[in-house]
Amino acid sequence: MKNTEKTADFTPAAFMSALVNDELLKDSFYHPNLAGITQGGMANHYPMTIMAMQALGGSDRDILRFRDNWPGHRAKIREELGLADQNEVTAQNWRQYLGRSHKLVEFRRVFLALLQQGDTAEVITGLLDAMKPGLPMGLFHPLIRLSFATSHGDLGLIADALAYVAIRYQDLYLQEPAAKPASFNLSDTGLSASATHYEAGLSWLSIRQWLQQGHLPGRLSRKIYGGSISICEQLCREPVIHQLALGIGFDINEYGLTKVMASISQSAARLYLFEPALTTLHGVTSCQALAELTLRYISPETRAVYARLWRYFWVWLTALYIEKGCPWLSDLFHGSYPKPELANESKEVQNPYSDIKQEQQVELAGWPGLKRLALRSQEVHVMKMIYSCDWLYHHISEDESFQLAAMKALP
Repeated sequence: MKNTEKTADFTPAAFMSALVNDELLKDSFYHPNLAGITQGGMANHYPMTIMAMQALGGSDRDILRFRDNWPGHRAKIREELGLADQNEVTAQNWRQYLGRSHKLVEFRRVFLALLQQGDTAEVITGLLDAMKPGLPMGLFHPLIRLSFATSHGDLGLIADALAYVAIRYQDLYLQEPAAKPASFNLSDTGLSASATHYEAGLSWLSIRQWLQQGHLPGRLSRKIYGGSISICEQLCREPVIHQLALGIGFDINEYGLTKVMASISQSAARLYLFEPALTTLHGVTSCQALAELTLRYISPETRAVYARLWRYFWVWLTALYIEKGCPWLSDLFHGSYPKPELANESKEVQNPYSDIKQEQQVELAGWPGLKRLALRSQEVHVMKMIYSCDWLYHHISEDESFQLAAMKALP
């Protein structure tokens, strides 16, 4: 997104190869979100994928092979799309222009200036807090791109990602998910919401049993319909979904955030194991992105901000769980909660090894084998999924669900 006369301000990452740094700089001239402009909705994947490849141990040869086979649905921001800086967006009024895609260059200018003039962690945290109602937009690609950009460190790449967040903004929630919403009456489930806990799976178990009683339809403000992504976006604005996600004992606050991140991350991985799909895969990769940003920038002064971000994410992930039919994910739940005998049971998680060839199982004994197979696939979602699962396993929780989800993602 940088002008050619400003390429000297790019700061290469020492831990990335010269090739990757050069490709990231070149990519910054292109628009990150072209769906509806040139039908190149995959444009945003390129910089994230080559950074994931490098982290997976990919060589320059691997990256060149990927680059040479990239579809190339990209358009230069200025030369091809004609987007110019009209100097209308400022540090004081930028919120008024959220969601306006033609202001991409202006958002980038404003955010870069803020980053150059202030503390990076404070600026990023403040901007994320301001734009949190739109984080699921684009199925979290702007958030994921921001995570990759911050891992690189160049302020221009970070400003590019934040501008991407800004142009995709839409308030999906209408109201902020409360930390302590009114509790539900769970008498029909045999469970209690009185005790505070950090187990996401227990919340989903309670939600599943409550919904089995047919309570939800009368609580929704409107008819919910459409594809998976649209349904989740519609559910995010329903007060009853907020109450289900946060009002049955699963506390998301600044005091237990480490346990919360681990529990939510494991839930996302297990939901992907139940139904590998575009939405559930991005549930894992976006969870990893938010976890990485949280660990990188959290401080005693900003813990409440990151707790809010996780509440927003958990409402969306719970909406996805409901959209997938509230499956029985037995590994999520504590053994003291027996499986109820209910009609029309959803299928349980299938053995993730069942569709993996025997010779592959030997190679998949550890992360090195998973990474090799991911790089061999050259598929953008596979490589980013394995990267995210590996990161979650080594930084959040050494839970087997991450390795199993990575194995499930392999073609």
